Amino acid sequence: MPASCPICEQPIPSTAAHCSVCGFPTGLAIEGLRSNDGGETTPPPSDAPSLSAPAGGPAPPGAPSPEEELNAAISRDLRSRMDLVGELGRGAPDLTNELCQAALSEADGRSSEALAILRSAQTRLETESDELVHRRFAELGERRESLERTGAKIAVGDALRDAKAALDSGEREDAIRFIVDTDRRMTQFESNWRGLQGLLAQVEGLRSEAAELSIPLGEISSEVEAIREKLREPNLTEEILDSVAQEAAQTLMLLHEAVPSALSEELERTEKILDRYPDEHAPSAVAKRLHLEATRHLKKGRFSDAVRCVQDLRKELAELEVAAAASPASAPPAPAAPSETEDETLDRLLKKARSLASRIRTLPPDSDIAHDAAMQIREATEHLRSRKLKEADLTLSRLMRMLATDVSGG
Repeated sequence: MPASCPICEQPIPSTAAHCSVCGFPTGLAIEGLRSNDGGETTPPPSDAPSLSAPAGGPAPPGAPSPEEELNAAISRDLRSRMDLVGELGRGAPDLTNELCQAALSEADGRSSEALAILRSAQTRLETESDELVHRRFAELGERRESLERTGAKIAVGDALRDAKAALDSGEREDAIRFIVDTDRRMTQFESNWRGLQGLLAQVEGLRSEAAELSIPLGEISSEVEAIREKLREPNLTEEILDSVAQEAAQTLMLLHEAVPSALSEELERTEKILDRYPDEHAPSAVAKRLHLEATRHLKKGRFSDAVRCVQDLRKELAELEVAAAASPASAPPAPAAPSETEDETLDRLLKKARSLASRIRTLPPDSDIAHDAAMQIREATEHLRSRKLKEADLTLSRLMRMLATDVSGG
């Protein structure tokens, strides 16, 4: 019961059936409030006591007439049923205008007119609710078929049959509950299914790239097939989908370990071959550039780009081998026997590192090349500090090629 009249805002005693100033019926006051406040108020409890005349005695002053009590009962019923149908979402009938019109008519003493408005609202609610329930049921069937076309045979057949049986028997409330629950399940399933398809696309992409480079995957391929087999189940449940998604994520993680590891090992072997060619050796320049690009892509997690570079690098190396076989003069020189002492080598590498560090300081500070070069010089410095001279020499040579390639490319 509101503390004041929604029409004239005068105080209303809790026992009054009408506003003493404008005559607005307090039994429908909630509709007046909804009209004034935009529908944000809470409806009164359906078990609110009615002010009816005691049996056998005169009606107390201000007590509602039987017609007014009927109007209040119909209004409560309409609100309850409107809330239930509202669970179906968009397109649900809204009777707020009719309820407000009925309340205002009764406030003016036109209870019969208010009753006619409420009866008309009842008819509209029945018609539009039936149409909406059948439309939502048909949409669920279409969504199920759409999922099945993508390979997902979701286990909602029983729920749809229950909803259909409730519709056929006229049990609208049960049908709505079945439809709302099934809609919630299917919405979650559709979201999870899209996420799983994204995972599987990444898995298949990495597996295909590994196959192009003849990278052995061991049991990973069989695990991918096992996942596909589970998804062919005729009645997929949310639990099965969650389990498969976890397996797909684990398989993707294994691929992210296997493919980069194999690429890194191949690039290390290739680097030793390219180190045998002097910097001024023009035929090997393309191979050196591809090696550098593949290394960069691999470090940044761009596996597809790294795979493409390694494929091109293999072709370049094969051409270098053919050229070397046809013309021994173009073959890389054999590694020379070491003629330096360890201290001399350390001194030479330190000078080389200082020279390269000076060149790095001239690079744009926010560029990728500056970031990669700084990582390389730190790695070389660590090797020198640990007197790992061979590793330091390889790292500094790699850095020289990277800087030379960047300059020539710019």
